[in-house]
Parts: sequence; C-alpha cells; structure tokens
Amino acid sequence: MYIAAPSREERPEILREAMRDMQFAALVIAGTDGLTASHIPLLVRQADDGGLLLEGHVARPNDLWRQALSGRPALAIFQGPQAYIHPGWYPSKQVDGRAVPTWNYIAVHAHGMLEAVEDEAWLRRHLAELTARNETDRDAPWAITDAPADYVAGMLRAIVGLRLSVERIEGAWKMAQRHPPENRRGVIEGLSTSSNPRDHEVAAVMRALDGG
Repeated sequence: MYIAAPSREERPEILREAMRDMQFAALVIAGTDGLTASHIPLLVRQADDGGLLLEGHVARPNDLWRQALSGRPALAIFQGPQAYIHPGWYPSKQVDGRAVPTWNYIAVHAHGMLEAVEDEAWLRRHLAELTARNETDRDAPWAITDAPADYVAGMLRAIVGLRLSVERIEGAWKMAQRHPPENRRGVIEGLSTSSNPRDHEVAAVMRALDGG
C-alpha cells in the first residue's frame, strides 16, 4: 500500500502488537476466479524457525480454503482506529484558509503464503487459543471444554484452518504527522469532543504519538 514517509511504521514489535490488538482482518487471495476475501479473526504466533504466522479458520463451505490447499500468495489487512478530520480543527485554517478534510487511520498489511490446515489437533489448539485470547478477562470465561465433546467434534469437522506464513509487513499510522503542533492539538481537541467513540480512539493514538 502507499504510505507517506511520516506515516510509515516499520518496527516489528509495534506491527505485531497492533495485529494482536486488532485481531479481525480481511484475508485476500487471488483465486482462480479473481480476488477472494474473507473477514476473520487471526491469531499472531511465532513459528518454530522464528518467523511470524497468522492463524485463522473459515467454514468448510467457504471456497477460500480450497484455493489455498497447495499454497497461494495472500494479504491480511488489519484496520485500526480511523476518523474523519474536519479542517476547521486546524488553527492554521483561520490564518490562510489552506485546509481540506482528510482521514486519520491505522492499517497493517501482512503479505505471505497461505495454506489450508485440516488437522483436527491443530484446529482444536487454534480454537482454544483464540477463545482464551478473548475470554481471559471475563468473570466467567468460556473454554472449548465447556461444550459437549460430540458437539465440539461436529464443529471442528465444519471448519478448516488457515495459516499465513508472513514474509512482509507494512504499517501506516496516518495521524497528521505532517502538520505543525498547533494543528495536531486542534485535531486532538476536536476528536476528543466528538460524540463518536471511534474519534476518541484516534485522539488517544495521537496523544500517545505526541508523548501525551
């Protein structure tokens, strides 16, 4: 993807943590009938050789896994906080009027080879880790062992695993880095007073980038 230099994020630890936090991604491959995409949660794991893996699953009727049986290039797109930026938030607009709307956002693209996994033990481990990742902080966390064994076995037969061996990651943190500090403060203030909770998330990201 195109990333302007001030917005480019290349630190591996930041990119990995962002994917862990976002979890949900659009997984895209070039199939025999053109581009195919599925929106699924992906777990970030470290491979035995130290490389990076993204692991997910789809329903068996989803043709995406068949496209990946022999391995196929794929792209996982993670979308983070995003918000419309009103030009009136820039103090500089009152001086010269040189301001237009834009969008602030975080996005991470992970490129690599995708393969399908039908091994039941792999799927069971994957689902256990995925649910634990999202249930740990709950008062009564659910675990895969809470469901009847025959029910779980049936569910496992109904899905197919996907494993993306990551070869390249791109990160865009477009957060008004090109603007002077007073404009950035104006944007943070504007986002913070918005009625949209997503705007508050972007304001928090901007504060963190500014060391606030």
